[in-house]
Amino acid sequence: MPIVKLTLSEEHYNLLKEMAERENQSMQDYIRSQIFDENTIFTPEEAVNRIKHGNFSDEKFPDGFTLPDVYAKEWTIERGPAGVFGKKFYNYVVNNPDTGIRFMGMGKYGRRAVYKLAEKS
Repeated sequence: MPIVKLTLSEEHYNLLKEMAERENQSMQDYIRSQIFDENTIFTPEEAVNRIKHGNFSDEKFPDGFTLPDVYAKEWTIERGPAGVFGKKFYNYVVNNPDTGIRFMGMGKYGRRAVYKLAEKS
């Protein structure tokens, strides 16, 4: 995948960061959405929506679920961006306990966060 570098002043960097945060996106996703009119399904809000309205239960996922479980066949995100999305989702869940989603740990190989749905609401 090609890499494009962009040099910004401190002022423009801070402005871009604020704009991306307002949209709850990484700067990279925000730039893509603005330039290419491309939106992503890989947002914490979308993941929470899928979890709360999906088939997530202790019976189906007795050991908890991961973000790839949430998206199933739609999980097309590559390794680097997946880590960024995973961290954003983790922060969202920790900062929004009312979601009913609880972080359980880093899973069998320590690479993917595992979550449980504490309660359906």
